[in-house]
Amino acid sequence: ELSVLRLALAHAEGEHSLEVVPVLDANQARVLDSLKNGRGSFNIFFSGFSKERERQLLQVDFPLSRGLLGYRVFIIHKDNQNKMTAITSLEEMKHNISIGSGVGWPDTEVFKFNGFDVNEAGYDNLWRMLNAKRFIAFNRGVNEAFVEIEQQQQVYENFVVDRSLMVIYPFDYFFYLSPRTPELRDVVMEGLENAFKNGAFVENFNAHPQIKLMLKQLQPHKRTVFHLENPLLSDRIKNIPKEIWYQID
Repeated sequence: ELSVLRLALAHAEGEHSLEVVPVLDANQARVLDSLKNGRGSFNIFFSGFSKERERQLLQVDFPLSRGLLGYRVFIIHKDNQNKMTAITSLEEMKHNISIGSGVGWPDTEVFKFNGFDVNEAGYDNLWRMLNAKRFIAFNRGVNEAFVEIEQQQQVYENFVVDRSLMVIYPFDYFFYLSPRTPELRDVVMEGLENAFKNGAFVENFNAHPQIKLMLKQLQPHKRTVFHLENPLLSDRIKNIPKEIWYQID
């Protein structure tokens, strides 16, 4: 996200600088409230999309990771890999694969809306429930699954990242700014649009170490991919040009 912001400022007219301000011991709700009311020592923040944030803050309508946040894979008990591998259609997945997902997570609403059997719980409880085989597949983002599986190996050695399925729906991080700084929002949007038009944005995306590692681990071309509808999107997000979103060839 920082590399994208630096790119935006470099491709906008005028001279601009960036200072990263730590917001220690502050949860996201408090950070966004400070941003909304102009009380913080910062004027831009990135967060997952929500209609409330779009309504209350100034949103830059540009998906920062080209929608990779909406690429979902699954952590499973290794005993269930054959069940995952056997799935050949979205309907089969809905009827045969129960999903674990967090209380209040946007993903939970998306899976429920699309007809999945969803088991909701807090994050730590979801690991325990997966170990007890209360559900089959723990829904995780591609940027989360491979990191978390390593973190959990000492406690849950029978967990693996499923290698066969992936679901995709439009969702991502966006930049949010204070309603008091519309001129800064315009600078960031102008820079991102210019960087996308001249190829610098896609070049940065393709070259970034985190993106490269994520796609290498994911191996999307070897997976069966299902596309889901996201009922949480606003018209503004739906109208973002489709070429900006990452597409699996």
